[in-house]
Parts: sequence; C-alpha cells; structure tokens
Amino acid sequence: MMPAMKHLAVLLLLTACANEPVVTGTVDAREPISVMYVGAPELVVREQPNDSAPVVSTYLNGEAVSILADKGEWVEVRAGDGSAWAKKADLTTAEKKVEAETDPQPKFKVMPLPVSAPSARGEVYLEADVNSDGEVTDVRIITNTTGSSALAQQNADALRNGKFYPIVIKGERKKFKYYHRVTY
Repeated sequence: MMPAMKHLAVLLLLTACANEPVVTGTVDAREPISVMYVGAPELVVREQPNDSAPVVSTYLNGEAVSILADKGEWVEVRAGDGSAWAKKADLTTAEKKVEAETDPQPKFKVMPLPVSAPSARGEVYLEADVNSDGEVTDVRIITNTTGSSALAQQNADALRNGKFYPIVIKGERKKFKYYHRVTY
C-alpha cells in the first residue's frame, strides 16, 4: 500500500472510531426477583447495605421498586442503570399497598413538640388541615376539657409546627385532615 493510502486509511479509521459512543459504565441487566412497593413514608436507597453509606436516591410511599437480591434486612434494588440497597422493612406487597391507599394513615415527618402541664387534667382535641406537601395549614380546637385556653392554644401551635409525610394515592399527593388528641 502506498504511504498516502496508508495515511488515508488510518485517518478514515480514526474518524469512524471518533463517532462511536463511549461506554464508561456498565448497565445492570439482571431480571428482578420480585417487585415490591414503598410502604414507609420514604425509602432511602444507599450505595451499600448499611445506614452510613451515601444515599443514592429516595422513593416516596407507594412507588414500585424492582428487587434484584434479598440479603436479610437489606434488599438490592434497581437504581437507574445500576443497583443500590434499601431496608426490606420499608417495603410492602401490592396487596398491602392497595390496603394503605384505601385507608391511608398520616405519619409525622416532624412531630409536634409536647406541651408540658404537670398539674393539668383533661384533654385537648384538635383538627388540622394538611396540604398535599404535608404542611399543616390550619388548626382548630374542637374540645378542651383542661380548663386552660392557653394550654389548648399551645397544643394548637405545636401541631401547627408539625410536618407530615405526604399521603400519596395512585401517584398523586392528597391533602387531608388530621385529628390530634392530647390527654393530661
């Protein structure tokens, strides 16, 4: 082959290679052994099966998760093109997911601070409006048998500062009412 032809062949080969996509990672193509659903308010997915490993992603209640392996209290789950680890206790079956959507139970993300009143007797019963993000938007005192309107108001203020995990039904966040009873 003539030198000019060799250079042209090398140049064409380099040009063709330059247009090929470069694969830098591997795709985990394993078939899942099962599909489960997030049963906790949130599912934290970590790089390794331990509580101090970096967080890869977070799934919300009700979302489907592909399980690749079961290792005791941890399961390996599909995460993007790879895999990561989640606590098995935070997952549930399809049947339990439907049951939870039929009768959702609010769960606090930030609990209201307790209001101490050692000498008080009776109860304060409150109703809170909670928006689809889990934020308390309004609180009403329904009953107060403690005899102290200040104590009832302190409990209402404490509940107002609480925060809930959103209630998700069929992939949609819902607002809800929450009833809170404090007994002294």
